[in-house]
Amino acid sequence: MASLETSVHIGIWFMVGVSLLALVLRLYCRLSRRRPLWWDDFVLIAAWVMAAIAGGFISAFASPGSGISIAGDRIMTYFNICSIFCGLASAWSKSSFAITLLRLESGRARYFLWYALVTINASYLLYVITAWNKPCGAKAKDDLYIPGPCWSSTAKMAVPLSVVVYSAAMDFALAFFPWRIVWKTQMGKKEKIGVALAMSFGVLAGVIAIKRAVNMTGMDPVASSSYFYGRCIQCVYNLAEPCVSIVA
Repeated sequence: MASLETSVHIGIWFMVGVSLLALVLRLYCRLSRRRPLWWDDFVLIAAWVMAAIAGGFISAFASPGSGISIAGDRIMTYFNICSIFCGLASAWSKSSFAITLLRLESGRARYFLWYALVTINASYLLYVITAWNKPCGAKAKDDLYIPGPCWSSTAKMAVPLSVVVYSAAMDFALAFFPWRIVWKTQMGKKEKIGVALAMSFGVLAGVIAIKRAVNMTGMDPVASSSYFYGRCIQCVYNLAEPCVSIVA
């Protein structure tokens, strides 16, 4: 377990640190040119704050002597809290990119960007709510969940899985827009490809989202070898997606 704890701590704070560096460089470039920060910058800052808070909870989740590995209620509580902050970080980091594209796009393409902006946030809101709905047959205390009827295991799995898959689809869709925008400019072909590739780095977030979906279905033998281990791995991937989106 010690190796798992060490790997989790190194992994999460490396991702949080790299995303912070990317964010600071972005803000420095903006402010050093005496350009005011815009909504996409503020939303991205909020996304990083959520990611950092999530990293703190994941650290507590995997800390030695936490007792989480033997207390089922505490496992779900920490995991659900982690899901809240990772979900907000994912939604807001993607929203920041969509807002940036709204500044650059015109015409009918803006309708899709607004659609993506609204549905991404709505889907992650549903993702967060689902985490706190009590599963049928759960032995945990009722005060750990939202009051109301219990959810079947199928529903508890289907809703977040659908959100993650939809998130991946939006990552791939949004990654198309930089190519559309850059290709209309007067830059050389090599410069166009370089800029478009740099702005399409969010595709990697989509790949991570697909990996999250695989983990959620239990198809990944590494993530499903044990309950505690699987939850730790899932938390790390949950955090990786928004961190990559922030870097992008």
